[in-house]
Amino acid sequence: MISINSSYISCPRKFYDKENERNFRRVELSERSNPEANYLSERKENLRQRNFRVGSLKGEQLYGCDNRLNQNCKMTPKFLGGNSSNNKEEIQKGDNALNENKFEEALASYTKAQNLDPDNIDLYKKIAKVQFHLKNYEISEENYKKYLEKDPQNIDVLTELGEVQRQKGDYKKAVNTFESVLKIESNNDLAKRSILETKNNILSCYNPMQASKEKAEQARKNLNAALNMAAYYLTPQYMQELSDVKIRFGETSKMGGTSNIAQYENSKNTITVSNTYIYAAPEVIAAYLVHETVHAKDNDPYTSVKEEQDAYKLATEFWINNSKGIKDPEMDYAAELYKESPSKLSNRVEEIYVLRDPDIAKTSPNHPPEENKKRSLFPKHQSASQSLKSYNIIA
Repeated sequence: MISINSSYISCPRKFYDKENERNFRRVELSERSNPEANYLSERKENLRQRNFRVGSLKGEQLYGCDNRLNQNCKMTPKFLGGNSSNNKEEIQKGDNALNENKFEEALASYTKAQNLDPDNIDLYKKIAKVQFHLKNYEISEENYKKYLEKDPQNIDVLTELGEVQRQKGDYKKAVNTFESVLKIESNNDLAKRSILETKNNILSCYNPMQASKEKAEQARKNLNAALNMAAYYLTPQYMQELSDVKIRFGETSKMGGTSNIAQYENSKNTITVSNTYIYAAPEVIAAYLVHETVHAKDNDPYTSVKEEQDAYKLATEFWINNSKGIKDPEMDYAAELYKESPSKLSNRVEEIYVLRDPDIAKTSPNHPPEENKKRSLFPKHQSASQSLKSYNIIA
């Protein structure tokens, strides 16, 4: 059964400028589809009442960097500027505020830090991200461009700039920016899917019905392909235990201003992949589905560090064996850690999840501790002997 909810994209007025219209009509519109299209794949067995989600392991995801983990944020040392304690304190305040979606506070702290250290180029990127969340797109774009003057081939910043331009309605500029990413890294999936999404935005301005129809079809085909990849990788018995779970594209919850890539909602028997991934390569979508199946396969309202480690391990092993050279920043980062050592990936997962929730349990049903497991990186957090915490949404 297929269920599709569709809505039309509103086009900015500036799009209708004659010059823009002439330019945009030249853009190839062959691959696109429907905003907020939801494709549900229905199955057959009851699973439980909890929500799970997967976010960013890197510490830096599009439009958000949790600098409590700043060793993994992409900052080139020569761009970091001065080292005054006051400046570092203001940056930390800004990072904490951004992680809590307090964008005005984050902007105030970053601005103070920039006044203290005007040569800190990385602050342009931070301010640009906050201004994006505040929907001050012109200011955001200006700050991204200032950063790129010093680091013109920074793929993360270029893709973020392209998204700002897309949100502004500067669709031709956005396509050009995303294409510049592909000149640097030809298999960058984020740039590829952003181009297809932008072309669908363009089509929606002229023919919203057709844009909606094409995006819905893209969602259906892509999710089917991803499900087939995941099912082929997992065992038939494993998949049978997921037979009642619905799988769809849709809106996901946010953390640190950034939507979750995927989440499991047990109360709805549903795995939801962010609809920003409708145009992603099916291999990318499949990796996140594999992660969520670990949560969906359990039959309790709990999660734990060990459960998240198991989910990341399975998804990362899938990605290593099936990525086919596709570049996805989140999965590539997990794979890099895993290849160095599976324990390094496990340690990073523990670090992230304990920082997000100091009360998270070490283990949960179906996810027992490993034999001879080394002492936890965070020995003070909740032990397995304590009562388990029930979650509505789990990151």
